[in-house]
Amino acid sequence: MTIQQMMYYEAVARHQSITRAAAELHIAQPTLSLAMQTLESETGLNLFRHVGRNIELTADGQALFAEVAHMLKDVARFDSHVAELARRHQNLRVAVPMLVGTLILPLLLGTFRAEHPEIRLEISETTGVEALDLIEREEADVAVVHDSAHRHGLTARRLPDWPFCLCVRRDHPLAARTRVSFAEAMAEPLVLLDDGYLVTRLIEDRCAREHLAPRILHYTPHLSTIWNLVTRGLACGIVTSGGTLPESALVAIPIDGLMQHPAIFTKTGRQVTQDQRTLITFLKRTFPAAPIAKMAQSN
Repeated sequence: MTIQQMMYYEAVARHQSITRAAAELHIAQPTLSLAMQTLESETGLNLFRHVGRNIELTADGQALFAEVAHMLKDVARFDSHVAELARRHQNLRVAVPMLVGTLILPLLLGTFRAEHPEIRLEISETTGVEALDLIEREEADVAVVHDSAHRHGLTARRLPDWPFCLCVRRDHPLAARTRVSFAEAMAEPLVLLDDGYLVTRLIEDRCAREHLAPRILHYTPHLSTIWNLVTRGLACGIVTSGGTLPESALVAIPIDGLMQHPAIFTKTGRQVTQDQRTLITFLKRTFPAAPIAKMAQSN
């Protein structure tokens, strides 16, 4: 039996009337009568008995009705599940570490949302390591992460590089500089994001290679803590260029040779949905090249 035959039979059996069933199904009575005759012929069962102008189900008809009703419930559940999967693909789960978020979130919550209101974004602000873990566990659809070593099972699509910067107050002795060396940055008292963030691992690895002892006062999971401590003159921070607001009391000075290499990550071997492709294309189109010269002039 086809699903259409099941639907026709269920309506006739429930109403025990060709007329009422045809009206519900919005088809002609002769069409439905012929369909029932064909069904009896194909199954070899006598499904109905006629009582005057009405019909009744035979014992075989009752048994088939119970099976058909059960099957149609399963079909309805299947259709509902497929619809839910389709809705999920219009509800993209995006994982973004905080430093990359200073560049990405204004694009996602501003331009992307305006251009694609039909795509709902569930954004998780995580560490870089956690963002990649979410992709591996298929708990996120897309992650935008910087400076990640290659992970088996993940596909990366590169975005333009951006420099990491020393974040200082505008009255700091280095504030007028257009750039600082890595050693100069490490000589300042620092507040860093904790070691779940890839930038901190990058800094620690480089310090070990260059035999530098950074003056780290505090590790924090919060970018706001960095801004707060730097604003109070207690430490300097490491942020991405663009990681401070122009109207704030802070400036971001590029650190020579300390670059982040952002990329869009998805799970290898999993179908990239149309909504994911839309987001990836948008980010590759709108993610800016680092305005180092412009930023240096403003500082």
